[in-house]
Amino acid sequence: MQKMNLPLAAFALLPTLALAQPGGWNDPFPPHKVMDNVYYVGTTMLSSYLITTPEGHILLSSNYEASVPVIQAGVEQLGFNFKDIKILISGHAHPDHIEGDALVKELTGAEVVVGRLEVPDVQAFKHPKGKTQPIDRIVDEGETVSLGGMTLTAHVLPGHTKGCIAWSMPMTEAGKSYYGFFECSLNGQFLKYVGNTDYPGIVDDMRGSYQKAKTFPVEVFLSSHGVFYGLDAKYEKLQALKPGDPNPFIDPAGYQSHVAEFEKIFLDTLAKQQAEAGK
Repeated sequence: MQKMNLPLAAFALLPTLALAQPGGWNDPFPPHKVMDNVYYVGTTMLSSYLITTPEGHILLSSNYEASVPVIQAGVEQLGFNFKDIKILISGHAHPDHIEGDALVKELTGAEVVVGRLEVPDVQAFKHPKGKTQPIDRIVDEGETVSLGGMTLTAHVLPGHTKGCIAWSMPMTEAGKSYYGFFECSLNGQFLKYVGNTDYPGIVDDMRGSYQKAKTFPVEVFLSSHGVFYGLDAKYEKLQALKPGDPNPFIDPAGYQSHVAEFEKIFLDTLAKQQAEAGK
């Protein structure tokens, strides 16, 4: 499993990164098929996924507004029409995942789906160009988003943001069905736990989300940042794939290792903050 390394420090600033962008995060990454009708169309660090159907397409996360042209180029490089996107599932309520929502809405007319617990932060977000964040449909735990025979199910995993939503959907390859999972974010290293008056329940939410995350029977593991699921290494394996080789994105052990690693990071960070507060 690829570890978080070089770009990790930038995660500390994500709630306020409306204007500044971490260097290199918005660089293009080769668009590619993950499995079935699911494609990666994001940047080097910011994941976006295209789910294609005969009735139009679903885009999961727009990222920065400057990411949208990169996403559009990736969609079209894969042979699809960007304007055929009918649904945009908004990412968790940090600028690097939602700033581009308004532009995608302008370019495609897509219905924008937002988690109910994320709505206040989405509405409070100050777009650098003064745009209003679009919200067309609000979803809760267990609700689904469907188009052209494809259905994604929402799973609220609060902590990283108050309403962080992961999405699951079946994916098929070579006649076999897999449990596909688009993780929201379990990264808690740079969050404030002691004396957080803006989010007093953050510790309980984080603990509950790690426990809940362990229960998903994830087989195809994807996430909001490629570094979380080892995108670089898996893409290299994908390019070298030979007939009969397993799809590198089938990684149930990697998912469980990721959850355990991030839970430990959270617990260590919490203990450090508690110790410092007690001095």
